[in-house]
Amino acid sequence: MPHYQEGLAKSAGHEWFYLGVGGAVGLAALVAVAALLAVRKRRQYPSLLLPPRQVIAVRGGFPKGPGGLKQSPSPLQSPLSNDSTPSPVVPLQNLLEDRTRKLSPSELPSERGNISFTLSYDSHTLTLLVSIINCRNLCEMVVSRDGQCLLDPYVKLQLLPEREHRVKTRIVRSTTSPVYEEQFAMYGVTHEQVNFATLHFQVVAFDRYSRDTVVGECVYRLADAELQVHNEMRVELPLLPRATDTVAARGELLLSLTYQAAFNNLTVVVLKARGLGGRNDAGTADPFVKLYLRKESGERIVKKRTHVRRSTLNPVYNESFVFELPDDRLEHSVIDLQVINHDRVNRNDVIGRALLNMEDSHVVEVLENPGRQVAQWHHLD
Repeated sequence: MPHYQEGLAKSAGHEWFYLGVGGAVGLAALVAVAALLAVRKRRQYPSLLLPPRQVIAVRGGFPKGPGGLKQSPSPLQSPLSNDSTPSPVVPLQNLLEDRTRKLSPSELPSERGNISFTLSYDSHTLTLLVSIINCRNLCEMVVSRDGQCLLDPYVKLQLLPEREHRVKTRIVRSTTSPVYEEQFAMYGVTHEQVNFATLHFQVVAFDRYSRDTVVGECVYRLADAELQVHNEMRVELPLLPRATDTVAARGELLLSLTYQAAFNNLTVVVLKARGLGGRNDAGTADPFVKLYLRKESGERIVKKRTHVRRSTLNPVYNESFVFELPDDRLEHSVIDLQVINHDRVNRNDVIGRALLNMEDSHVVEVLENPGRQVAQWHHLD
């Protein structure tokens, strides 16, 4: 019996030995097959098997700008690294001021370009059709260093003297010769209006950051078109500067100043204005005065304003304002006065401006006579 059990044990040991050897051989065969497959795949697709730790640099697909040039990435983040130092952020308005310059009225030519339009009148429906075709050779209001055209013009039209049927065209970008081809129907225009009314055209430069500026304007008497006889009339007119574009037409402002050195304050009395330039089609204005007290650096300290005076070019205000001066007193302050036309429909328009500082004779006299009221006229620029 012991011999029988010993034989069984030897037989089982031999079986385990053969199984182990067979498993090792099978595993080696699997490893060899896998290695062979890997070598074949490497030969077929070498670009997919990169050496370990190799970095792939991907060029960003930035959208293309004008002329097919690629736009640069954002200055706030580098596309290749998150550790880059961001570029300094410069306000857009400062960039625009560095690259562009707005022309003063004295720098603009007297000839502002031309406007073309057609007229027709339906006496049965009392409808006046005005088609604004185009403008040519408009003068630019802003110049850029690179010579790019920055004029974005549109046309405003109204029927005078009633100031009815106010319309305007779309804005055409970056051109001095815009094409509009837009037609406007003015309903209820009577036969009497056709004989006596006037069309008022204004070509306006659009400004997204500031107030729009009138490039030029013209008027046309409907009677000259003889619309009762002609089916359609085509007209081309020269554009002229606005009357208020000249300094002489801006007028004068009468101010009274009193400097109280003991209390370090300044009393400003806005007395009246005279000879202001007309800002509406009736040749009048609705003016009021804004007063700013600023530091020499331009920082605004306080702002005040008068009441509006209706339909006059010679308004009388007699309004008094007391300004508490900063610690550096009046010698280092600037008084900024702006006469503005109040417009209930469009944005308010500046008629003229006066700046008073230490170089002004009025301020010098006030400083030399503290406590005394000194009045003086100031030309508006």
